[in-house]
Amino acid sequence: MKTILLLQQLEKYPLFTFNEFVRLTRKSATYCRTRVYRLKKQKLIFEIEKGKYTVHDDPLIFSSHILSPSYISFWTALRYYNLTEQLPLPVMVASPRSKKNISFRHTTIVFYKTKHVWGYTKTRYGLFDIFMADAEKSIIDCLLSNTVPFAEIVKAISSPEIDVEKLQAYALKTKNNSLIKRIGYLLEQRAYNAEKLQAYLDYNYVPLDPSGRKKGQKHKKWRILDNT
Repeated sequence: MKTILLLQQLEKYPLFTFNEFVRLTRKSATYCRTRVYRLKKQKLIFEIEKGKYTVHDDPLIFSSHILSPSYISFWTALRYYNLTEQLPLPVMVASPRSKKNISFRHTTIVFYKTKHVWGYTKTRYGLFDIFMADAEKSIIDCLLSNTVPFAEIVKAISSPEIDVEKLQAYALKTKNNSLIKRIGYLLEQRAYNAEKLQAYLDYNYVPLDPSGRKKGQKHKKWRILDNT
């Protein structure tokens, strides 16, 4: 198969494996190894990791296809939904499985292990389907992982684009008392009714910003130490 035709076929995949390359070209594995090597050297295809390749230089296209199941979330998703003005450098991916980070050209793809693999959808991104947390789940993931500056999470929760009922339902689904307290307190500070979260509180105080100091003004209703 001529190189131009081959690349046109490969462009249809967010990523492809070596075995898929063999099936597509209908050539021997030995031939394909040589062909892949030459295409890489010409920078016509890029190696994501051993045995996985792409012709695309935008990691959002393929990051949620490297590991299955997985989905893009955290700061990357906040930016996707315009819930932050910051431009996070890594692409942040959630999965129930552990995986080493991947350096792809000028970007790092970071994988975070989580047991909360829900609240994401198949989303159309350009010509491809990718797996992306919805806006509310991206906030939940940020709070669970402590991977995003707390001020950015507060901004996201304050956005009129956020479905407050869904955010509360997601908070309850985690069964994480500390997260429920933080969500309830932040929503109430913004004049939202978060009474449904109160039934799930315990008597321990937690810092509002989990990465901050363990001191602050006590708020008895939500058992929060406002350390911001």
